[in-house]
Amino acid sequence: MTIAALRRLLDEIDEQGGPEAARHWRLQIPDELPDERTSAPMSQPIPTAPAPIVDVQLKTSADVRLREPENLPVGQLLKWGDNHPDPDIQDQAARARATLAGLRQRHAADQELTAITTEAEQLEKRLAELRAREAELAPKPKRKPTSYVRDYDTREVRAWADANGIDCPRVGQLPKRVLDAWRASRPQASEEPQ
Repeated sequence: MTIAALRRLLDEIDEQGGPEAARHWRLQIPDELPDERTSAPMSQPIPTAPAPIVDVQLKTSADVRLREPENLPVGQLLKWGDNHPDPDIQDQAARARATLAGLRQRHAADQELTAITTEAEQLEKRLAELRAREAELAPKPKRKPTSYVRDYDTREVRAWADANGIDCPRVGQLPKRVLDAWRASRPQASEEPQ
């Protein structure tokens, strides 16, 4: 409940100008801030240490005991600090407002970072699911044909063609007829020594 009260107070501070307004005592915080969830007034008091009970002697000799200080809601306590004649108390109230505003901003930033991280994780998971489905639906790529390995040396075939009087160009690809004749002239694989 204390966190909820601080959040409502921080919202009120932001509406009136934020930390800068707090530093210059320009905020008018109502004694009771509405609760966002229940529309009930903010009634969570700030805990304070109980003051010791002191016996005071009055002129009438009557025994009077001092009362315990009241637990004030945050807005009322800050208003009291703003209106206090002591400049130190006013400064404390302004610093408390600035601190509360800073806490609210940091809390909002942390919530946004958490939401961003959660959303990024969900998007990454969804993207992985989509890629897996895409891989299932996409046609399998055709295998590339294995590269052809030549079983001849072009210089050797050209030299053989010159020696046997077969017309063969000096540059470029060897004609099929020349290669067929060269292969036919070679001993068969079965005749090759093992």
